[in-house]
Amino acid sequence: QNIHLVARWLSSLEKKLEQHSEGSHRDFRVFVSAEPAPCPESHVIPQGILENSIKITSEAPTGMHANLHKALDNFSQDTLEMCSQEKEFRSILFALCYFHAVVAERRKFGAQGWNRSYPFSTGDLTISVSVLHNYLEASSKVPYDDLRYLVGEIMYGGHITDDWDRRLCKTYLEEFIKPEMLEGELCLAPGFPLPGNMDYNGYHQYIDDALPPESPHLYGLHPNAEIGFLTQRSEQLLRTVLELQPRDGSAGEGGAGTREETVQALLEEMLEKLTDEFNMAELMAKVEERTPYAVVALQECERMNGLTAEIRRSLAELELGLKVGEL
Repeated sequence: QNIHLVARWLSSLEKKLEQHSEGSHRDFRVFVSAEPAPCPESHVIPQGILENSIKITSEAPTGMHANLHKALDNFSQDTLEMCSQEKEFRSILFALCYFHAVVAERRKFGAQGWNRSYPFSTGDLTISVSVLHNYLEASSKVPYDDLRYLVGEIMYGGHITDDWDRRLCKTYLEEFIKPEMLEGELCLAPGFPLPGNMDYNGYHQYIDDALPPESPHLYGLHPNAEIGFLTQRSEQLLRTVLELQPRDGSAGEGGAGTREETVQALLEEMLEKLTDEFNMAELMAKVEERTPYAVVALQECERMNGLTAEIRRSLAELELGLKVGEL
């Protein structure tokens, strides 16, 4: 397990696998595990092992919908029926699943999500549910304060080292686990009330039917929090695309010329599709009353003009670069 931690020994492992592959039983298999490398320079597993292996990846779910389903998958119908206080147990269990999905997925927002990256895992969720079961079996009343403290300060809070992050975790639990949840008055997110008493499959169906589309509102964040995340995702995608481009310059001038012609064709197509800039003087003259909507529309037109001008300038520079390359 975790063979990426023993980089110096991997050459020995490769030799041992070659030795045992000769004359071994045809059903003989070796299972190894490793974490993904953060960058191409960190690849330490020998190519011989990779070429002879069947690669299986387990990727973390992305988005609230997938995370909430994944959190609920840690339990079953038997779990929902194991507590004598079924209504209270099921409601708090679902709220804990939503809480787990929120704290796990907030990491994608960078510093706006958490000041530091924390290794929250499904183990934190399952232990919290076990504690919930034990408390409800031992008490006739729901000990909300005790549950919030154990989950927020010990189970999940044990990972948290920043005071503001700890305060955020505590605030989440104060909103998700409180007496109103048993009265049908609690919304885990705007437009997503806490479900009533359902069976296991019913909860999964409720997530599919009632959960709003993915947005920062589901995490209690402002919509602008998604700008940084989407920018980072776009840069990563473009970086990956560039890494996939051929770098071998020995393919001949014909291949290079073909790529340049393709870029030139795309450049011309973009220039044709690029619209003219808005005439702000005419637009302002047409506006009779400066209502808030009109002001916002004019501001967006100005921003669009700036974006259009920047795109046109960048394309012009790219075209000049292609012409210089031909020379």
